[in-house]
Parts: sequence; structure tokens; C-alpha cells
Amino acid sequence: MKKTFLALICTVGASPALALTINFTGYEDNSFFGTEQLGILNWAASQYEERIENDMTINIALSTETMSDNILAIGGPNWQWVVGTDISVTNITGGSISFNAGKSGFSNYDLYSITLHELGHVFGIINGFDPWNKLLIDGGAYFSGEYSVGVYGGFVPITADGSHWDNHRWNSELTPSMFPSFVPGEVRSLSELDFAALADIGWQVVGFNAPIPEPETWAMLLAGLGIVGSVAARRRRAA
Repeated sequence: MKKTFLALICTVGASPALALTINFTGYEDNSFFGTEQLGILNWAASQYEERIENDMTINIALSTETMSDNILAIGGPNWQWVVGTDISVTNITGGSISFNAGKSGFSNYDLYSITLHELGHVFGIINGFDPWNKLLIDGGAYFSGEYSVGVYGGFVPITADGSHWDNHRWNSELTPSMFPSFVPGEVRSLSELDFAALADIGWQVVGFNAPIPEPETWAMLLAGLGIVGSVAARRRRAA
């Protein structure tokens, strides 16, 4: 009987794990995306999949084009295709990333870091996405998301384009992915500030907005604790 009680306690509050899946498409006939490059892109995508718990699939179209020499890549979500609805993260079912095929010496730049950055734009850290723009203050000079403010220690400075952290007005040791520019050989990771911003605009991000148990779940948890307590008490009396 005791084993049965304990087994029940272990399953209290359990729920199926939510999963985000990122799929890349459109690269099949493009020589830019070889096996090594696709492996790097999927590695970058896995950093988002490990922290974002929304149960959904994001399809991202890959492409290349010739751009200005000061641009490495351009990424963004497909939320602008949604008509007649309030824009939210649930509207982001896909997006696109285009790499600069004409960039001289592109191989000197870290593809992993650039992909992390552009995925940030796909997930809504971008001017024009309502949940992001609603948290811009002082004419768009600062981001006021609660989680981001907590990580940074104040309102976070934003670049004039409204889509990046402004490293020229920075007062933190953090080096987030969403700074606007890269230098050859620079390697970046997603920082807690980047994940905080994703939580602020509505994503379910591990470490920032863990769900609060419903009243029924609390009751079951307390009941489970009562069972554990009674079992322990009987054991003490038996001893």
C-alpha cells in the first residue's frame, strides 16, 4: 500500500512536456547551405528549442541574396501576413532568414552567432511586432519589459532602428546576441537578457515565466504531502 501512495505522489501535477520545433526550409537547391552550414543552423535553433516551451512548430525559409556590403543577414517573422487578428507570439508560425551571398569574406563571420541573432528577429525582437513595440518607451529609446529590466538592472537601451540592444549606451557586462553588429571572428551566445525579452513579449521561457499551479493542483499537492506525512509518522511509531 505504501508503494502505491508514493507512486501516486510522484505523478501529482505531472503534465506532458511542451515542445517547440524549428524547421528550416527552402535551402535544398542553394549551394550556400551545405551539410556543415545546416548543422550550424540547427545547433543555433536548438538553443531556442531548449528554453522556449510553447508547443508549436516554426517553419523558417532560408535564402540568399546580394545585399549591401554592411549587411550579413536579414531575418523576421511572418506575423505581417496575419490579417484581422491581434498580433501575438501565437501568430508566429514561421519566418525567414536571408544571408548576404555577396558579402566579401562572409566565412570570416561566425554563422552560429549570426543565426542566433536572426532567429531573435524571427521570434519577435523586431520593430513593428506589436508585443515588442508596446514595451518600447521614451520614443523607442528603451525597452521596458519586466523580465528584461530585472536582468539588465534598468530600462534597456534600444538602437534607433528599434530592433536591437544599443551597445553604445550599455552599462552591463552582458554581451547579448541582439547587439546590432558583428566583427569578424566574434562568437556570441544567447544571453539571459535575450531570453528575458522573449518572455516579455509573450513566449513561455524556462527560467522566467514558469506556470503557477492551478488551485486544484495545489490541493492535490497538499494532499500528497499529507500522505507522505502520515506514512512517515507510521514509520516513526513502528520504529
